[in-house]
Amino acid sequence: MIPELLAPAGSYACAEAAFEHGADAVYAGVGRFNLRAHSPNFTVEEFSELLDFASTINKRVYGVFNIMPDDEMFAQLEDFLERVAESGQRPHAFIVSDPGVLTLVTEIFSGIPIHLSTQSGCFNSVAMRFWRDRGVSRAILPRELNLEQVRRFAATGIMETELFIHGSMCVSVSGRCLLGTYYNSRHPNLGDCPQPCRFKYRITPAEQDGVDFTHEGFDAEETEDGVYLLNSKDLCTVEIMPELIGSGAAALKIEGRNKSAHYVASVVKVYRDAIDTCAADPQNYRVKEWWTEELETIEHRPYTTGFYAGDPIKQELFASKAQAGHRLVGMVKAAIDGRPVIDVKNSFSAPGPINILPVTTGRDPFELTFEKIKELDGSETDCHRTRPNRLVVLDGCNEKLRIGDMLRVGA
Repeated sequence: MIPELLAPAGSYACAEAAFEHGADAVYAGVGRFNLRAHSPNFTVEEFSELLDFASTINKRVYGVFNIMPDDEMFAQLEDFLERVAESGQRPHAFIVSDPGVLTLVTEIFSGIPIHLSTQSGCFNSVAMRFWRDRGVSRAILPRELNLEQVRRFAATGIMETELFIHGSMCVSVSGRCLLGTYYNSRHPNLGDCPQPCRFKYRITPAEQDGVDFTHEGFDAEETEDGVYLLNSKDLCTVEIMPELIGSGAAALKIEGRNKSAHYVASVVKVYRDAIDTCAADPQNYRVKEWWTEELETIEHRPYTTGFYAGDPIKQELFASKAQAGHRLVGMVKAAIDGRPVIDVKNSFSAPGPINILPVTTGRDPFELTFEKIKELDGSETDCHRTRPNRLVVLDGCNEKLRIGDMLRVGA
């Protein structure tokens, strides 16, 4: 069985990019009732538009409502879900973590599939049966499990399983962190995590009588600038794709609802090709050079296979900022007489070359050369450099571009 490739959709543009580059489904937050309160998220009307769009291309959309609300917020959530129901649209599943939210969703949307958020921490088969008996059909497994544990979960047949395969990792167990509440009362379990795990810290022992400071602890080399004690590396699993597919998981999930459309497109394209390549010939699976190159160009921290393959070092002590190698400058929106119309996101110059992330399945990123940047009416611009937030036409291209192709330059 080829697992579903599930991508993040923090915005409509991200959802479009995910679908165009090979995702089978996206997961999207509606309103503020999810754990990415600072991503754009969707209004009820926008969510309905996304569901309409997905249905026309035979794709799936999962609505994320995985906060752990108090009574006041729960009442607001009930009103919000009623509005979603009144829109006449139903997502293909809801992702929840709180038992109260699960009860509310199943009352308002009778018979809808429920996916259990990793935030719930489903670590054993007894817990899985507990959630199944309450209407859950898929468990998003904790990142803390290894491959053997993942295989055992799927083999039980209790319910479908879903695995994270790429993106940011949390130093807390399944994201259940309290440290953020000490920073301006920003609560991680309400979607408002200030990410204190990415902060820089200094190691300052507070000696006390009777306290032994000679015990074996976590090695860290502190510089004069401090050390990032809690900062996790980013998850990347292309090298263990045969084991992930062989685990029996129903879905493989990319993290990143706060990421850009370019990031989503790049990661989805790599994993789409990796999944298809592995499914076609698992015995001869090899990591392609362009996969590695593409994943290095997007913003990321150092990579790890996390707990899956027993990587002993999952922390990055000396930097917390994710670095990127490519900068998105535009997307192909249409064609005029065979020439691509570009929606410019950042300035770039003529003549080329420029790097292309293609939507065509199975095609690697490539270099495009072009001669001129023109206005939509065919007239030449006043200069060879175009400005952002406008539509232009590329003239003299050596390759045909398709709608959805992304144009990049070195960051």
